Amino acid sequence: MIENKNRGQQEAKQVGFFLYDDMDPLDFAGAFQVFASVNRIRPGAMQTFTFAFRLQPIRCANGLIITPESSFVDVMKIDLMIVPGGEGRRVPMANPMIQSQLRKLANQCEFIVGVSTGTLILAAAGILRERQATTHWLALKELQERDDLIPYYSSKIVRAGRVLTCAGSSLTIDTSIYIIQETYGKHFADEVRSLIEHQHAKVPMTVF
Repeated sequence: MIENKNRGQQEAKQVGFFLYDDMDPLDFAGAFQVFASVNRIRPGAMQTFTFAFRLQPIRCANGLIITPESSFVDVMKIDLMIVPGGEGRRVPMANPMIQSQLRKLANQCEFIVGVSTGTLILAAAGILRERQATTHWLALKELQERDDLIPYYSSKIVRAGRVLTCAGSSLTIDTSIYIIQETYGKHFADEVRSLIEHQHAKVPMTVF
């Protein structure tokens, strides 16, 4: 968030999406649509924004180009952070400055979400230390090789405290609606689900 434009009785929840080159755009887009839809039912409840290491266009894995709204230094407040996966994850995983900034932002968050191999970015930043987590099946071996977290393969969506990880792009919608339910209640979450015509995947969540 650079400036909160939604002034009301209750301050808007700040929902930030970390972007980087060669990320999977579906990991980002599903969750973005869910949280943006909240405002159609309750205007001003959530403010979505995108941020990246630098203020320059991001080229996604399929060629889609997205321009982030802010860089790390511009983010004054964040309540919910979503980190997508993709082949480009290896750059933020190897960059100590990005890792440090993600840890700093994570300390503010009520919820942190690692989508697919975005889980590995959170792990590299030390955000998953001693927590249970899952990722895309193609990256499970990479997750298993880490000794600072607890790989969990029996569930596609895992919650360990305020950190949620899910195995793939399609699960971001269920994960996002779960967070809305935890924040605003089941009735409101059902309204959002109805608005976006989402059929619950009935994928069990494991909560620690």
